[in-house]
Amino acid sequence: MTAATLVAQAQALVLASSLASYPDDDLAEVIRAAAPCPAAAAALAALDAPGGVTELRARYGELFDRGGQRASLYETEYGRMRGMGKGHALADIAGFYQAFGLTIDEARHEMLDHLAVELEFYAVLLLKQAALIERDDATGVAIVASARGKFLAEHLGALARAVAGRAEVIADPIYASVFAWCAQLVDAECAALGVTPAPLDFFPDEDSRSPMKCGAVQLPVVS
Repeated sequence: MTAATLVAQAQALVLASSLASYPDDDLAEVIRAAAPCPAAAAALAALDAPGGVTELRARYGELFDRGGQRASLYETEYGRMRGMGKGHALADIAGFYQAFGLTIDEARHEMLDHLAVELEFYAVLLLKQAALIERDDATGVAIVASARGKFLAEHLGALARAVAGRAEVIADPIYASVFAWCAQLVDAECAALGVTPAPLDFFPDEDSRSPMKCGAVQLPVVS
């Protein structure tokens, strides 16, 4: 795979990350600046309509910010034993980020296991591999490719499919196409690396009282 191909894939994943994040004031500009993306068309139309980003934020909140019944974007809120395994999963995700010199921007108030964060991290891996190809660093390329496969198998691959498969998401006229596209991008990465993630199921928390606040996401890109 060429460096240019990896960069193009990374750019698509960065847009996917922006679309999966809590809508910010720059989202319409980000969509317009990216390569044409049919999956973003409904979101862009909503941003251009009366109410704009305020209405899109309300829709996002209704889908993803309703406590234990919402269509969660957090990996550690999936799985029947999620409470017991959350600490281990977060530590493992943090280990991936730290291994490649990345930290979460604390000002953005987002968790490590949010789908948008995982998408952006994977885009960083693609960019790092592209840079290593340009430098003819075969050892570095192999290390990053291995990390890509492991992160897909253990985290992002299953989460992207799980979110896209939620009934509430499938029924939404704007976010259905967004998260279906996110899952398609991730599935293509899994296929390219021969990765088959285990299914990740969601079990609603009937006793949940406190909704979790979703926020925008930012990870620094490592050159």
